[in-house]
Amino acid sequence: MLTNLVARRSLLRGVAVVAAASALAIAARPSAGHPAPQGGAIIQIRDFPAASIVEIIAWNGAEPQYGLRTFVKRNGSADRYHRLWVNSAYPAIGDAAKAQGLNRPLQVSSARDDQNCHGGKCAPTSTVGARIPDDPLRKATENVEVKFITSSGAEIVFTARRPLIDAYLAAVDSVIGALKK
Repeated sequence: MLTNLVARRSLLRGVAVVAAASALAIAARPSAGHPAPQGGAIIQIRDFPAASIVEIIAWNGAEPQYGLRTFVKRNGSADRYHRLWVNSAYPAIGDAAKAQGLNRPLQVSSARDDQNCHGGKCAPTSTVGARIPDDPLRKATENVEVKFITSSGAEIVFTARRPLIDAYLAAVDSVIGALKK
């Protein structure tokens, strides 16, 4: 039984590495009408042995103050939402009371991540984020803008660019496929 578990985890890690490499290759190649931003996509697949989920985190190296994140349960079922996160050190973002994107209001939340580094690349330890439903994110054909609105009415807009979204969703789908086997 233990050998089977070790073999499964090794296989999952191998698939995750291939998925991340594929996602980076997709993000590095300009899409039709969507040039890849300088810096390239950074995709992390966090598969910690004792965790009940595998996290997928993505951001652009040229725009490291924000990115996308979701998780997949060990049985291969994905969360129905993605989170556009922003480093809580970003000016005024900690005061965000509301968010809007994809023609709908989005739930705002704060999160802390003490295991924020993987492979020498680190995501922020503390973030503010907007919860984006899976279906509208996948159906969007252009960049996705999320507007955070502070309690004083100031608006802060972040744009998830299409090449990053495509690379991120490819990694999410690869993890789902690997875990369902």
